[in-house]
Amino acid sequence: MVEVNRKLAHETHAGRRPGLGIKVTVAMVFMLAVHNLLAQQAAPAVGMREEVDGQSYKYQVPLEKYRKSRPDEQKMRGQVRGVLNGNGSISDPAARLLFREFYLGYLYPMMTTEEGLKTIGKERQDLLRDLATAKSPEAHREVVEFTLPAMTKIVQDPAFRAATRYNAMLIISSLNDVEPNAVGTVPTWPEPTKAALPILLQQFQKSDRDEIKIAALLGLGRHLEWDNYKQSPATPMPPAGRAAIIKELVALVDAKEPPAGREASVHLWMRRRAVEALSLACLTKADADITAVMERLLRDEAEPTTLRLAVATAFGKMSLQAPAKIDPVATAKELGYLALKATDAELTKAEAHRKAELEHEARLAGNYQGDASYSGGPGGMPGGLGGRSGMPGGEGGGMVVRRSTGMSGMPGGSSLDGAYGGGMPGGEMGMLDPSMQDPKHFEVDYLRRRMRQNLYAVQLGLLGGEDHARPKATPAGKPAPTPPTPTTPPGGPAEKKGMFAIAKTDQEKKQVDEVYYAVRDLAESIESAGSTAEFHQLLKDVRKPLKPLELVVGRRVPPPAAPGADDEPTAGPAAKAGPKGPAGKGKGIPAGKPGVPAKAGVPAKAVNRQPPRPQPNVLARPPMGR
Repeated sequence: MVEVNRKLAHETHAGRRPGLGIKVTVAMVFMLAVHNLLAQQAAPAVGMREEVDGQSYKYQVPLEKYRKSRPDEQKMRGQVRGVLNGNGSISDPAARLLFREFYLGYLYPMMTTEEGLKTIGKERQDLLRDLATAKSPEAHREVVEFTLPAMTKIVQDPAFRAATRYNAMLIISSLNDVEPNAVGTVPTWPEPTKAALPILLQQFQKSDRDEIKIAALLGLGRHLEWDNYKQSPATPMPPAGRAAIIKELVALVDAKEPPAGREASVHLWMRRRAVEALSLACLTKADADITAVMERLLRDEAEPTTLRLAVATAFGKMSLQAPAKIDPVATAKELGYLALKATDAELTKAEAHRKAELEHEARLAGNYQGDASYSGGPGGMPGGLGGRSGMPGGEGGGMVVRRSTGMSGMPGGSSLDGAYGGGMPGGEMGMLDPSMQDPKHFEVDYLRRRMRQNLYAVQLGLLGGEDHARPKATPAGKPAPTPPTPTTPPGGPAEKKGMFAIAKTDQEKKQVDEVYYAVRDLAESIESAGSTAEFHQLLKDVRKPLKPLELVVGRRVPPPAAPGADDEPTAGPAAKAGPKGPAGKGKGIPAGKPGVPAKAGVPAKAVNRQPPRPQPNVLARPPMGR
């Protein structure tokens, strides 16, 4: 540069004007110098200094001017968001330098520090929200281009904290080349960053931490999901890459035993997420190989119930049309049997758990009399609440503890606070709310929710989220009601999912519906119990619809033979509190009596009438917020 200036000055002093070639040379050298200067200024942000903290973890040193001054940090954050929203041009070298300085010099390094762990989740959400609402495509592209290598460097370095690497992997999994936009007549779907896919697959295959594998697994499922809706035909997922991802997911699903260092519960959760990711790959186009894997998992009774329920949910979301090959009637009956087994397992486990608790209660009270059948009063506690020896009512005396704001039986009196309160004229005692008497009633509500969630997964597999109510019998002499004419939504009808959608003949559809009606009746029995259901009455009411479901699927649940997992009934002795623990045997279907459900513990005669049974508020799906 100095030599060019000297030569230019000499020619000018000699009275000669510089030629065009000299001018071009000077301009190019000047632009190169400016480029190098900007690169040198941006270098500290890109190649951030790294140190080791007191806990021997590596971290990147954030810029002190933003770390120490909250006003400066907020001001710069506002300027960066303004550029993303179109207030300024990212093509301006100064704006681009400040842009990179904030992200690469402060925000991302802060995520690697111990201090930054306090807000790392919020910072990730804010970053992704800023990108999702960006109005400047150039600024959005700039952030994605420098974020991907910055996060990849953190993920691949085991010297950083596991939480830091997990957060970086989540960011990579969530980056988009095109953000979703619901504004306008034609909404746009997200297109995950194509360059991130090899990194996700590589970390899922070879990462040294399960946290990184899980975050990569979520990202792979997201890429498979939105590949169904790519709006740019020129940018589909490469077939070789898609096949490699499917192969890895199937291998995870088929791995029944966890690898060394991974807990069994974590491994089961990852297998369920792999089932979900495989179903996302078939949202709009069926895959015969994936469907075959799903059907094999559903029919394998050695697999955990929760994994098979994940398959049932997948059948309600994925396309099952040709080239997939699946028998709708046989699979529907398998789904019905899954509902039967899952419900029986929950009831058996809850009954054994309640029995063990009551034995422990009796031992503490000093009135334990061996392995006696338990029935008891409200809530299943021997003799009702407070019915212990030495107390009014004695053992089994049926003493009831109630909240009272007045004398029961008196006009205007109240035997119970709340909706079930209010004395009844004529000296008649008011109805008691079982949930107010049983201190363990929260377990009853959790039991209802678990059973209902399991049945909803089966309902999805059968009808794909639709609901078919059992047709009512038409009185003699009256014409059958005309079914309503379905309306076609804008854009054409969506593909229907589930076993009913692939049933070809009316007979097959009728058989699938029969299974669905039996599962629906079972779901209604759980919904009808309400949130104030008494434990023994709930068991009794839910076991009633099991017999019709057995008859429809042609199978019954065998009694458990060995202690099961968290989602299986526990057989054999219940939890022992002493040398003579009760034999908390499961209440399975007795052998030799198909279709006859086991009897639940029968409560003693209640002193007060039970509240009226509420009608089910939702029949086809669990209540919102549950």
